Amino acid sequence: MPLRRVTLEDFSAFGKVSFDLAPGINVLIGENATGKTHAMKAIYAGLRAVSSDTTALSPTARIALQLARVFRPDDGKLGHLPRRRHGHTTGSVKIEAGKGIWLRYSISSRTGKVTARVTLPRPPTALFIPSRELLALYEGLLQTMRERELSLDETYYDACLALSAAPLRGVKAGIQEVIDDLHGVLGGRVELVGNRFYVKAGRARLEAHLVSEGLRKLAAIVRLLQNGSLREHGVLLWDEPEANLNPQLVVLVADVLVSLAAIGIQVIVATHDYLLLQTLGLHSETSDVEARFFSLFRTKSVKDGVKMISAEHPDALANNPIRDEFLAHYDRVRGAVSAS
Repeated sequence: MPLRRVTLEDFSAFGKVSFDLAPGINVLIGENATGKTHAMKAIYAGLRAVSSDTTALSPTARIALQLARVFRPDDGKLGHLPRRRHGHTTGSVKIEAGKGIWLRYSISSRTGKVTARVTLPRPPTALFIPSRELLALYEGLLQTMRERELSLDETYYDACLALSAAPLRGVKAGIQEVIDDLHGVLGGRVELVGNRFYVKAGRARLEAHLVSEGLRKLAAIVRLLQNGSLREHGVLLWDEPEANLNPQLVVLVADVLVSLAAIGIQVIVATHDYLLLQTLGLHSETSDVEARFFSLFRTKSVKDGVKMISAEHPDALANNPIRDEFLAHYDRVRGAVSAS
C-alpha cells in the first residue's frame, strides 16, 4: 500500500503542511533551507523505525533512536527537531497509507521526549539514497560506521547495508527489464567482490572507483533491484539524484525513476535540476505513472514557517524557483546576444 499523505506540523522548518502523495512519482522542489531533505528524512526515519527488527524496543523508542541517527542533532537532543520559535513547541509527523492506517510521532522541544502511535500493520520498505554516490564510498564504510563516530548520518550506513545484501535467486520480469536496460547503459554487470564493487563486461572488470560518478549512481540502483532492497510496494526516497550528472544522464535518471514507479515502487525525490523536473513533467503527461510536484517556500512572515503548494505538472506550480531562474538566465543570455 503506497503512502497517501504526510503531514508535518512545527517540525524542522515547517509550520503545517500536508503532502498528498501520488502512488508513482513525487518531486519536491524549493530554494535551499526549505526543508526538502528534512521532509524525506522524517518519512524515512518513521518507516524505518516501525519496520525495524529490534523487537526489544517499543515503536516509540525505535522512532526516537532513528530520529537521532538520521538527523544527528547535537548530543542526540531531539528537542532540536521541532520548529525553532519562542516558547515550547511540539513537532509532529503523521504518515498515512490508507484510511485508519497511519503512523504518528511527536517531539517536545522542551524535553526531547518522543510519543508515537502506530496503526500501520505492514509498513512499506523504505530506502533513502543520499545525494552523494555510494559505490565508491562503500568499501570499508559499513565497518567504519559500526566502530567510529563519523559526520555521515545513518542514511549512508543504511544504504550501504542495503547494497551489501546478496542478489536474489530471481526477480520479477518487470524489475529484470529495468536491470537489463541499466546493464546496457553501464556496458556491463554490477558485481560485489570482497568489499569492492565492479562493473564487469565480458572478461574485463572495472573497479567502481574508475567508473564515472553518474554511472555509479545507476549501478547502485541495479544492485538494489537485484537484491530486493528496491521492490514492489516499497518507497524510494532519493535526495538530489541529479547531483554531479551530465544532462544526458539526468534524462536517463528521470526515465529510470518512471520505470521504477511503473513496477510499483513509490518514488519521492528532491531536486534543484530544471532538466530532471521538466523531464518528469513530460512523463507525467505521456505515461500512465501518476506524478505530483511540490514546491516548498518561505513567506515574509517568519512565524508561518515553510509553506507548500502542489500540482500535477511543474508548469502549474505558481511558485517554481527552478523555472524562474532558468527563464531569468535565458533573458540574460538573450540580452547579452542582443547587446553584442
